[in-house]
Amino acid sequence: MKKILFVCMGNVGMSQMAEAFYNHFTNSNDSWSAGIQKDTPAKYGNPAQKVVDTMIELGIDISQAKVKTINQKIIDKSEKIIVMCKKELCPNLLLKSKKITFWDINDPYKMTLDKTDVRDVIKEKICSLINWSF
Repeated sequence: MKKILFVCMGNVGMSQMAEAFYNHFTNSNDSWSAGIQKDTPAKYGNPAQKVVDTMIELGIDISQAKVKTINQKIIDKSEKIIVMCKKELCPNLLLKSKKITFWDINDPYKMTLDKTDVRDVIKEKICSLINWSF
C-alpha cells in the first residue's frame, strides 16, 4: 500500500516532484502521484522536460516517471492524499475522500513563475511533512 498520494492537475510537474522528494528523503517507495486531467500525457509528455531538468539540478532523476490519472483504486490504496490544485477543479471521487489535505501552491502552468521556485516550495513542504529541515 502506498501511504501518500500527491495530486495535481496533470501529473507532469508538481505531484511528480512531491512524489520524488518524498521517496528520496524517506529512502522509500511510499508515495505516488496522479493528475486529475485525463489527456495530459498526449499534451505534455511523461513528465515535462523542464520539470525533469529542475529536479536533476538536485540530483533526483524523474525522467522515467509516468503520468497517471486519478482513479478510485489509487484513492482507496492511499492513506493520505495531498492535493496541489484548486478544490473546485477536483473530481467528486477525490473530494469524497476523508484523507485529503490541500496545499496552496501556485501552479506554474502558463505562469512566469520559475519551475525552481515551485520545486523549492514543494521541497520545503515535503521536508515539513516528514519533519526534516534542510
